[in-house]
Amino acid sequence: CDYEIATDRLASMLSMARHHVHHISQDVLLQLIEMIYHANGSIRGNCAIGTSDLEKLQSFYTRYYVSLDRFVLPDGCIGASYLHVLRAETKAIIRIMYQIQREGVKIESCLFEFMNLLSNTFFMMCLYENAQNGTKEKEFKSRSYV
Repeated sequence: CDYEIATDRLASMLSMARHHVHHISQDVLLQLIEMIYHANGSIRGNCAIGTSDLEKLQSFYTRYYVSLDRFVLPDGCIGASYLHVLRAETKAIIRIMYQIQREGVKIESCLFEFMNLLSNTFFMMCLYENAQNGTKEKEFKSRSYV
């Protein structure tokens, strides 16, 4: 149930973010909302995420890919900031999935692949949105991992 609540929240937050993201296709964002809703019931019900979904998501990742050679802060224009929140929420969903799996529930590997790729796609979209907005990324230099 926590997984379904979290994926519902993710889809709803993406719906809200759509109104602040200006450089990424609104159609692509709507497709992501629909894909997230297919993922929503994919643990308690039949897995509704398949190879075609992963291929489509990979095409979105590729479409918005921005090369980066350093760590950056989750910051930038308002659209990118919303996308960073979505990226972080997706990571939290992955943690929920691992917890469910530890409790003995079988989760299809493609669902893990989907959520990991979704998180990475949101990150690429953050970078793309900032770049198209003319907003420079702010580098982060960790004092923990020197």
